[in-house]
Amino acid sequence: MKTVAVTGPIAGGKSTFTRLLAAGGAAVLDGDALGHEVLEIPEVKDALIGAFGPEVVRNGQVDRKILGDIVFSGPDKLRELNAITHEALADLFRRRLDLHARAGAHDLAVLEAAVYYLLPSPVPVDMVVTVTAPADIRLQRLLARNGSDPVAAAARIDAQADMERGWASADLVVVNDGEPAKLEEAARRVRSLLGLDP
Repeated sequence: MKTVAVTGPIAGGKSTFTRLLAAGGAAVLDGDALGHEVLEIPEVKDALIGAFGPEVVRNGQVDRKILGDIVFSGPDKLRELNAITHEALADLFRRRLDLHARAGAHDLAVLEAAVYYLLPSPVPVDMVVTVTAPADIRLQRLLARNGSDPVAAAARIDAQADMERGWASADLVVVNDGEPAKLEEAARRVRSLLGLDP
């Protein structure tokens, strides 16, 4: 089984690109969903309460909206969140990729994770693909998708600035300017480069 990490900035088109790979038969590991699982690990939850206060937990679960408002208010808070969660997230990614490899049901597993390059320990993959878009397009997409105010949306985009160097170093960088045919061609190219399709 081949493995691909799909990474890139918020509202860049990672999920759209990942869906194209999934349509070709790939297994998908959703980094956001796995990140939510990590937040519910008791040790992680306790560390979050210690770092950000008891208000980040409501009814026994981490309130991601409250946590997001806190950590996107400044880079130090986001770095603190990453320090608490990323090792557990990397471990979960590795374990899930291993499960897919042992199951043998797919020729390709895709790990979709904006934070791939921030993980403290490597998650080995055969290829890293960055899917991105110009900042103004990403802002428009984010506003349309989340209905958030422009200031909060811009803060989320700006909070990812320290990941740009990693994204630029990917094996393949795909610019998602809204043309589906370009994304479809890039998805075919990934499979071809991995020797999965003729």
